[in-house]
Amino acid sequence: MKKAFDQTVRDIKREVNKKVLKVPTIEQKVLDATSNEPWGPHGSLLADIAHATRNYHEYQMIMSVIWKRINDTGKNWRHVYKALTVLEYLVAHGSERVIDEIREHAYQISTLSDFQYIDSSGRDQGNNVRKKSQSLVVLVNDKERIQEVRQKAAANRDK
Repeated sequence: MKKAFDQTVRDIKREVNKKVLKVPTIEQKVLDATSNEPWGPHGSLLADIAHATRNYHEYQMIMSVIWKRINDTGKNWRHVYKALTVLEYLVAHGSERVIDEIREHAYQISTLSDFQYIDSSGRDQGNNVRKKSQSLVVLVNDKERIQEVRQKAAANRDK
């Protein structure tokens, strides 16, 4: 019952964001992809975000939300983790300027290798963030691997 109620509240909040606060659609998609929900971002949502990175105005909105999410801490560890996940996806599927921007923020991302958060049941949720941030920094600093990942993504897109 509580889950159904929470979901309804989230849906209402999204509608308020869209209609009252006039949050742009692409910004809402990035917020949804980097939400605190216990599941990962949906593939079609990631594909929409990646496609939008080719539009300069939408790109600015996307990256603004991503960098805000990456600066979250503590109990919002999922925001950080999912923002890293979105960035990882964008390396393969998004505009090439995403890669340049990640490189510009490499120090900020590498500081996440010290991310700490132990949840109420004693699990180290920060470990997920630490591993993801390290793999993303390694990826953006390896031009051959980026090319490989982008080619594989393009081949899969054509299927």
